[in-house]
Amino acid sequence: MKKLLLFLGLFMISGVQSASAQTWEDAYAVPNMLGDGGLLQPNLFVSTSQLFEMQQHATKICENNSVIPRDRLGFHFDSLQTVRNGDFGGDPLYRNLQEYRFWGEKTFLDETLSVDLIIPLLYTSQYDIAGTQEFGAHPLDGEFGDLAFGLKALIWEDADKAFSAGVRAEAPTAADISVAEIPPTVDSFFEMDAWYFTPWIGGQWTPGSNWFASGFLSYRLNSGPITNTGLPAVGTFDIRQPTYLFADLAIGRWIVQREGQGGLTSLAPVLELHYTTTPTSGTVIEPGRQNIYDTGRRFGKTDYLNLTGALTGTINDAWQFGIGGALPLRTGLTDGQGDFATDRNYSWALMANLNYYFR
Repeated sequence: MKKLLLFLGLFMISGVQSASAQTWEDAYAVPNMLGDGGLLQPNLFVSTSQLFEMQQHATKICENNSVIPRDRLGFHFDSLQTVRNGDFGGDPLYRNLQEYRFWGEKTFLDETLSVDLIIPLLYTSQYDIAGTQEFGAHPLDGEFGDLAFGLKALIWEDADKAFSAGVRAEAPTAADISVAEIPPTVDSFFEMDAWYFTPWIGGQWTPGSNWFASGFLSYRLNSGPITNTGLPAVGTFDIRQPTYLFADLAIGRWIVQREGQGGLTSLAPVLELHYTTTPTSGTVIEPGRQNIYDTGRRFGKTDYLNLTGALTGTINDAWQFGIGGALPLRTGLTDGQGDFATDRNYSWALMANLNYYFR
């Protein structure tokens, strides 16, 4: 009788512990991708011997994102090394840029839908340049990026696979670009008032208790051209910005799994491969203006292929972290146009994210 009571007591205790702990799917869900440093969209403007390269930042769908809708607060950091900031007197200028993004995601309809909000803060190219000497000092500045928000829908899910789709919008909350010379050989004001829309699909697979894979396919569109307003000799003209196609894949393996326990509850090394191409390149819509907005001539079609190595894990089944680095695998130098690396925007990148999951 005593043995029976002891058995029943242990059974009830274990049942209470199982009910209070998260499920395997929650505790060891396929981790968020780390990404490859986001998307830098260079805007090149020519002024005599100066070439101004204003970096425009975008948040890719694969960055700090999961296929499954989640309730979370998150933070993501990118440090992009040796980014070209323009040319001064014929010599290229390189600087290191940083991105700080704050996330919020909330689920609805029994966790089959979610909405998210992304607030970007950037340490990047100074968007307001007044004079040659200021540009020659390698100007960088803190900037607020384009506010992003989106919708995610879980389409289908079973024991080891899940598929979702969504769309993300980026509002034109970043600063406009202004380039002024003293004396004014060029005076341009670029209205960065376009919206950007990225529809996407994603999937994940867990073939067993150790391995996992996830992927995203997305296409970034814009609502229309940006407009340059300059000196009478330059005039007003519209600029078509590039569109982008993204394909992102991650494969990892859990080496630690301690569901429901304190401290480190999961740990996994991950390899990610990120491909980005431009179905349409940036150019001046009006003929004869190409050398003013130089992006289309210098870059044309770009093909980025970046490899990311990361280590990701969870703490107390509630905090998820990731840290890693990205390395471009392509160079793609242009011929006779200043040796611009059209297929890489940085020499390497360091990334990290942290997410808190709540119910």
